[in-house]
Amino acid sequence: MKKFLIALFAGLLLVLVGRLVANMFNNDSKYTRYEVHSVEGKKNLEAMDKALRIMRDLPCENPLSWYYQGAMHWIPDTINHNQLCSWYGNVSQIKDGWDNCTHSPSGKEKLHFLVWHRLYIWHFEKIVRKLSGYEEFALPYWDYTNAQHRVLPDMLRNNRSSLYEPCRFQDLNNGKPIQGEIERALDMTKLMSYTSYSTFCMNMNAAPHGAMHDYIGAGNDTTGLLQFNNTITGTVTNTGLMGWVPTAAFDPVFWLHHSNIDRLWQQWSNSPNGKAVMYEQLKDAPWPYVFFDENGRRVEYTIEQALDIAYNGMDYNFDDTKVKAPKTPGLLTGHKEKVLLSTSTPIAINSQITDAVTQLPLRGDHSLTVKLILTVSYTKIPRGVYEVYVNNGNGFRGASDEEFAGFMTFFGTDHKMSGESCKKGCCTPLTTEGRPTFTFEYEIPYSHVNKIQIYKHNGKHTGDLIIEKIEIKQ
Repeated sequence: MKKFLIALFAGLLLVLVGRLVANMFNNDSKYTRYEVHSVEGKKNLEAMDKALRIMRDLPCENPLSWYYQGAMHWIPDTINHNQLCSWYGNVSQIKDGWDNCTHSPSGKEKLHFLVWHRLYIWHFEKIVRKLSGYEEFALPYWDYTNAQHRVLPDMLRNNRSSLYEPCRFQDLNNGKPIQGEIERALDMTKLMSYTSYSTFCMNMNAAPHGAMHDYIGAGNDTTGLLQFNNTITGTVTNTGLMGWVPTAAFDPVFWLHHSNIDRLWQQWSNSPNGKAVMYEQLKDAPWPYVFFDENGRRVEYTIEQALDIAYNGMDYNFDDTKVKAPKTPGLLTGHKEKVLLSTSTPIAINSQITDAVTQLPLRGDHSLTVKLILTVSYTKIPRGVYEVYVNNGNGFRGASDEEFAGFMTFFGTDHKMSGESCKKGCCTPLTTEGRPTFTFEYEIPYSHVNKIQIYKHNGKHTGDLIIEKIEIKQ
């Protein structure tokens, strides 16, 4: 009997050691992020509700506080009579780690978008896990790309919950499903077909990422006449919290949204088209990776460390997607690209269908995939979702159309136009007339390059939008 018990104990010990070793080298047995409408997802929302109650009561200079964590994404440059953080009034007072998101319209730092946000919400996840006391907590995701999940979860609509935010599109808070023009931007068909990390990253930023930020903030509104009492600035806004980068992370739905963006990135990475971003690409556009752990201690990573953690150091999976590094490395971009066409004739986008270019004078191998790059300018931030088609002949059916190139949305194009942000070297580029510009990049078959069209599903345009430049590169 004694030998049996010893053998049994040894066997159990081996099992435990085996599990510990397995956890050191893969994340199968650690945490799982669930869809918010699932039973498990609701349990995690309850834990998040508990943690945010604690975080909201912490002083705003505490790195574990709700205010501090939201400001790490961005904070308005000026807040007069700040009711939530009495000592903060302007950017000269920002704390360590604040104003660090990568939603810049200006340059290469946009390649950090997916990596930076993965680490940002991962550290937030650890904070919530500790403060909630729910040891199994993992940040749930809102899968709004699934038509069955397009109603905002109950807890975020309950005004007695710490996850409720009144400065949000009221239809969502009232339990209505996502609907209207935004639905076209939730079709992932084209996004998942891209084969370049940079193109995937930029288009993910546009849709569903930017499109959903705008919709959660103010729905499909193109007038700018909707008004909300901004709970962060104490002023009136027409974007809601989520529709403006400096206040977006102060809406609790932000974290569920970005958990889903992280999941969609991982699904593309796991697909045959998925590519890893190269370290050389990221270091070419230096960006800080400063966060705080669950004990409030500052954590800073080099770009190389951040990239390695993002691909090899995550301790969670999604309930339908395994988190792992892509099998295929990326390719360095911009070094040997050949310009096949470049035209700078301004074209106004002011009708439902705008013919940008017809009969492009190109020659070569029509089996190639090339990059279509559009630089557009505007007088004020355009609202809604724009669609780009190449050589369209089948009507404007959306992302499932083989002649569809991608979306244009404009979330995040205004928060780095001037002031303190420019000191980071990422001010918005301007035309000679002083109009802000934004650049979009798409992958298209070379054989399709003979007509480019911009389509606005609801036909409602804002922002005096102009295509300033069209480039096609190989």
